[in-house]
Amino acid sequence: MSKSARNDRVRYRATFLNTLGTSLVMIGFLLPGMRLYEGYDHRLTRSEAWAVSLKFLQTEPGAVSMSALIIGFCLHFIALHHLRKLED
Repeated sequence: MSKSARNDRVRYRATFLNTLGTSLVMIGFLLPGMRLYEGYDHRLTRSEAWAVSLKFLQTEPGAVSMSALIIGFCLHFIALHHLRKLED
């Protein structure tokens, strides 16, 4: 396999992993935001709103969103590792 073809395979693999990672990070950020916006009571004080937010992170959707964030960032760093294999 030529060097150009090998570099293309590395780039495509890194692009694929980075796209998956970006999608998971977006899910990890949007899921709690949508959930908190939907159930937010505007009569709460700021400290009560923080308490509700922290309580949400301890529930199952909160755990899913945190897992999505962590996996997304890990996939991004794996993609960066693959890009180091590019040859001049």
